Formats: sequence, C-alpha cells, structure tokens
Amino acid sequence: MSKNLNRIVFMFFSVLVLVSCRTPKPVLSEEKTKTITIKEILHDTIFKIEKDSSTFRALLECQNGKVVFKNVTQVEPGRTLKGPKVRLDNNKLIVDCELKKQELYAFWKSQQVKEVEVKTVNTTKFINQLTFWQKVQIWLGRIFLLILIYYVGRFLLRFYRII
Repeated sequence: MSKNLNRIVFMFFSVLVLVSCRTPKPVLSEEKTKTITIKEILHDTIFKIEKDSSTFRALLECQNGKVVFKNVTQVEPGRTLKGPKVRLDNNKLIVDCELKKQELYAFWKSQQVKEVEVKTVNTTKFINQLTFWQKVQIWLGRIFLLILIYYVGRFLLRFYRII
C-alpha cells in the first residue's frame, strides 16, 4: 500500500508542477471602427431655348380717312409662337403675339457613400523573456524538488512505521 501511496503522491506533485508554471501568451485585442460618410450633392441644369419670332406683313391703304388692309403678303408663325393676331381699330394697329409660359429647370440629387473600416490590433509584448538556460534551470529545479519530496515522503513513511 505504501508503494501505491508513493506513486499517487509522486504523480500528484508532478502534475501540479507541470501545470502550475505556464508562460503567459501574448494577448491580442482587436478594435474595429466603421465610419460611413454620406455626401449629398444637389445638381441643376439650364435648358437653352433658341430665339423665336413670327412675322406678319401687309399692305395698307386709306379709304374714307381710315386705314385698311389692302393685301396681306405674309403670315408666318414661329417654332413655338403662333402667327400674330393683327387688328385695325380706329386707325390704330394692334398686333398680339402670344407665347405660353415656359418653365424649364431641372435639378437632381446624387449621393456618394464612403465606407471606411479601421481595424486596430493591439498585442501585449513581454519585455522580460526567459532565456533558454534560465528555462533549463527552472526545469532542473522542479525535477530536484520532486526527487526531494519523494525521498522526504519515503523517509517519513519509514519513520512512522518504526514508531
């Protein structure tokens, strides 16, 4: 039974020594920052309309002291203008040229979406790293400690059996 107890105690201490001293691993921390920028631009434009005209030509003559049209020689409408309306009223010449109201404007919006993702990785650096020789000394010290514990335990078991 004492051999089994010795083996169990030896195994327990050897596992304890192997697990207890572990070198720390460098810690990585990661930060992500996402920035979305939306830029809205208003555009506009102008539509150019070429000039337009309409023409009316006629010969006039006087009859009984009043002016009258003798002969209409040319009536020509424009691209958007209709032919002019011409009247003689009490020796007054009245010419009406009409153009309907035109509203020509245009605008539109455009959006520019800019997405920027910044990734920052931080690592923890260890300044005091052990050299190979220092690690060998630590392991040799552990092995010596296990041997010492084994012999002290063996001595105590013999001492208590004798008494």
